[in-house]
Amino acid sequence: MAHGNAADATEAPLLSSPDAPRRNMFAFFCSTLASMTTILMGYNLALMSGAQLFMREDLGLTDEQVEVLSGSMNL
Repeated sequence: MAHGNAADATEAPLLSSPDAPRRNMFAFFCSTLASMTTILMGYNLALMSGAQLFMREDLGLTDEQVEVLSGSMNL
């Protein structure tokens, strides 16, 4: 008889609440947003590393000022 009760428990749906797809969509939205944010930040940092040479010349910045300017993008 113990096997019959275990079989009934495994056949029951794991997510029986009506709002289960909403939680899945929320997780999908959060992961998509996080990945897009990471992609854009990497793109910005790559552009900033190329622009550092011109910023140093045009704005007359020291190495430390360029480092602070580039590092502030992580905030």
